[in-house]
Amino acid sequence: MRVLLGSLFAVLAIIAGTGAAQADVPLPPYPQVTTWADVNVRTCESTACPVAWVMKAGTTANGICWTRGEMVQAYGIYNDVWIKVSSMDGGRYLASAIFFVGDNRANLPYENDCGGL
Repeated sequence: MRVLLGSLFAVLAIIAGTGAAQADVPLPPYPQVTTWADVNVRTCESTACPVAWVMKAGTTANGICWTRGEMVQAYGIYNDVWIKVSSMDGGRYLASAIFFVGDNRANLPYENDCGGL
């Protein structure tokens, strides 16, 4: 399935005139991430960015990719990793990884680095 979707994206990229699909873009289906506390979802990887919505504790969402941003401290934990949970309306919506179950990347694979997405 992943190979089929990758091939489809490559064809669409050629048709769109970009020449080639980006190899580092994570493809669906995305790994799932779950919050253990309420977390603000923001429009960038900084607490200075507007809050788009709040994910309540126990919410499961797509973990599209992870990236580094502002260092956040909460509950005695420090982390500069942010999880991209949505691309709705073409935007970037991220939340601090502190508030997700798992390791410092909410158990997202290292290879799922957003790479500028």
